[in-house]
Amino acid sequence: MEEGTNVFSIKDLENFSGIKAHTIRIWEKRYRILEPDRTDSNIRTYSETELKKILNVAYLNRNGLKISKIARLADDELSSKVMTISSQDETGENGFRSGNILMTAIRFNENQFREAIEPFVRRTGIEEAYVKYLHPLLEKARLLWQTGSLSRAQEQFVRNVIRQILIMEEVSLRPPALKSKSSVAMINTSDNMSENNFLFYKYFLKKKGFDVIFTGGILPASEVIEIHKIKPFDYLVANSGSFDFSRKKISYFSSIGKSLLIRKIIFTDFPEADEKRIPENIIITRTPEEFRKAVASLKL
Repeated sequence: MEEGTNVFSIKDLENFSGIKAHTIRIWEKRYRILEPDRTDSNIRTYSETELKKILNVAYLNRNGLKISKIARLADDELSSKVMTISSQDETGENGFRSGNILMTAIRFNENQFREAIEPFVRRTGIEEAYVKYLHPLLEKARLLWQTGSLSRAQEQFVRNVIRQILIMEEVSLRPPALKSKSSVAMINTSDNMSENNFLFYKYFLKKKGFDVIFTGGILPASEVIEIHKIKPFDYLVANSGSFDFSRKKISYFSSIGKSLLIRKIIFTDFPEADEKRIPENIIITRTPEEFRKAVASLKL
């Protein structure tokens, strides 16, 4: 996908950023955050540049900056602020510097990129390496794309190499000595930007001994019922990142879980920071580390 060739709807912006369409409209009117074009039928349309901007705005807002302050930032100041805040989380643990490692991806040199990250995988194993190093690296690459420091092709290159590593690690898993007593279905209801997280969750569940049902791709929530008809399962993992997960949809999944006698439903990469009154059969996770802790509470 080339820069500037795509047109997005306000619903697309909501799904990517996690910011409700209603809020985006308010920000447009009150702060002129975005200036969409309009079709002949008066429907808002947005460029990829504007998509990147709302992603940056959403990132800063979730990190404590008020929208009134963000709105006063010029585009270059906005990008700079995102990079400053994201760099504060880069501890450089055990010599891992995501910014330096991503430099090897700029020229699409796969060998150099692998050589830069594989020592950390060998040192800690893929599970710890993904939580501590690879997931933050993916987040960094996404932020660099949002701020224009990486092209979309370069960001996709990073995701693709890490995806290959995850797939190979799963292939190398030894089959469990005993047949699993518990099964987990995984359904991705979100976008492909979270695909690597989902592959890691699949690997982690299989490593822990669960029988995993994973179709790949993106499916509507209704497919949960269709999967269960063919192969009943005990737990459900649903990827909620960058998706309109309103209370209505949480209630919908909770109801499905109760009707199908699913023990627990884990939402991964959840975009909301202040969700309250979560049904008792729902577990909310926002990071790979939180997902690991949630899985520890499940019964095999």
